[in-house]
Amino acid sequence: MKSIPRFGRGSARVLPTHRDQGLEIILLEKGALNWHVEGRVERVTAGSVYFSLPWQEHGSVDEFEPGHYWHWVQIGLDGGLRRPRETFGFHPAFGIGPAEARRISGLLTRSGRHCYPATPRMRWLLPVVVEELAHPGAHSPGYCHALVRLAVFELVRSIEAGPAEGAAAASERRVADFIGRLRERSAETWALEHMADQCGLGRSRFATLCRRLTGDSPLVLVNRLRIDRAKRALKETEASVTDIALACGFNSSQYFARVFRHFTGLDARGYRQRHRPGR
Repeated sequence: MKSIPRFGRGSARVLPTHRDQGLEIILLEKGALNWHVEGRVERVTAGSVYFSLPWQEHGSVDEFEPGHYWHWVQIGLDGGLRRPRETFGFHPAFGIGPAEARRISGLLTRSGRHCYPATPRMRWLLPVVVEELAHPGAHSPGYCHALVRLAVFELVRSIEAGPAEGAAAASERRVADFIGRLRERSAETWALEHMADQCGLGRSRFATLCRRLTGDSPLVLVNRLRIDRAKRALKETEASVTDIALACGFNSSQYFARVFRHFTGLDARGYRQRHRPGR
């Protein structure tokens, strides 16, 4: 339908720079991505909502791999939208009047960022929108239009919400900072208690915040970062698979092989062959 040209859920190995047919709203349920709009890169973590406008080129900076999971919908807009506009209208099916459309579109076009923490309602709502569109119920399409209208307003709430305050926010920042450092230190030996100590938190609290920020448990995150290192080494060096496995923190090539296939869907040699220059 013209009001909702495209929608979906899942993940993709590669998502090159592209434009969409409307306002796109993406909820990242699991994983973390480096995503750009018009060349400006933002880190998108699990529990974030991300938007782009139809004239904005956007896409992944890095290769996607299995383990990321998102829900997304493109929302039909009014008028010529291949060139930047300061304000725009929404498809009439959503019932968003001109004054409200000007307020919302002005907020979106002036926003300096495209990624925001999703509200609790948005984390519930966007999967429901996609499910209903994929399997229309008795009240569709009117029901779908009502849900998408709510998603637009929840996006606005996500943008307008001020930063979290207090001890909870400070704890989350410490975990986020630690995760940033962990990318370079993933080859070291890490236990849950050790990671939690680095953040001055108990194990349960640390694990909860880690999952909130990345979509992964702490130990799964360590393996994901180790596999990221291994992928770079497979593409950029001629080191043996066993040497790469040990250098990335795995105790055995057999365990490395299982984990590598889990995250990439390929064995290490197949991955290296696929990514050889000139292929």
